[in-house]
Amino acid sequence: MSITSHCLIKHDLYFTPYDTKWIPCSSTLCTIGTNSHGTGKIAVYGLGDKRLELKRETETNSALRCSTFTGQSRNFATGDFDGQLQIWDCQRFDIPLVSFKAHESIINTMDSLNQPNEPQELVTGSRDGCVKVWDMRQPEKAVLTVKSKQNSKDIWAVAYGQLKGQNVIAVGYENGDIKLFNVNNSQYLWETNAKDGVCSIDFDHQTLCIGTLAGAFVIDIYTGKITEIPSAEDTTLWSVRHIPQQSNYLSVAGGDGNLSTYDQTSLGQPVDVLKLSTHPIISLDWHKDKKGLFACSSFDESIKVGMIQNV
Repeated sequence: MSITSHCLIKHDLYFTPYDTKWIPCSSTLCTIGTNSHGTGKIAVYGLGDKRLELKRETETNSALRCSTFTGQSRNFATGDFDGQLQIWDCQRFDIPLVSFKAHESIINTMDSLNQPNEPQELVTGSRDGCVKVWDMRQPEKAVLTVKSKQNSKDIWAVAYGQLKGQNVIAVGYENGDIKLFNVNNSQYLWETNAKDGVCSIDFDHQTLCIGTLAGAFVIDIYTGKITEIPSAEDTTLWSVRHIPQQSNYLSVAGGDGNLSTYDQTSLGQPVDVLKLSTHPIISLDWHKDKKGLFACSSFDESIKVGMIQNV
């Protein structure tokens, strides 16, 4: 059967979204971004009958750029344009559980490591050229800081994963550099370059998927060997994500408003292309329990929920 995709819901927002995440083990999602007057916004929506219903929302002092969920507790971490890291209880957003200055400049990106029987950790990357690892048991002091030798290097993307039982961080820079760092041994394992600024990194068991200002790539996590994915020209590929239940498939959300799905076993033309918007799709997230269900946010100030079938 051929792969098919559909947009099920389009929900208009009254703020500019930067990131959308499914709340684990639920039919609700969390969207963060910025209001027109420069403050931040968090909004939680429940999946209803062919529509999204606003459940909770809050406003923050500074515009929010990135987010992730930490561990099984469903605590929600956000990073803002002033370098603040905040942890929230996603059942209530009246006040953050933790709030502190984590970086000297905007936090562009974050990811978490959620392994059973492992400490809940998250990694952040900033325009200040630093990558920092935070332990959620005592979050206000970084357990590891990795600083670029070139202070001008802006970090645009990070991903936290494991390789041969070791915790590793993939870091993507504005100049196209991609580096894999072993957290346990505090050393770089390899580095490569994708030619253009790295907007997105996603871990699979054996590969990293990369989206840049001008293309998409698959990287062998063991060797750093990089392979380009045929993709639309002259468009930024803002978010690249494996389908968690079928990781040989990955989808690329682009500046052309398309969601393109590829089969990693035969990287040629996409097996499916879904036109979602005439504006850039800035984020993409797969539901971890319902195979093929995705949510994304775009610069037309909307959230899209859709389904890819037969993967």
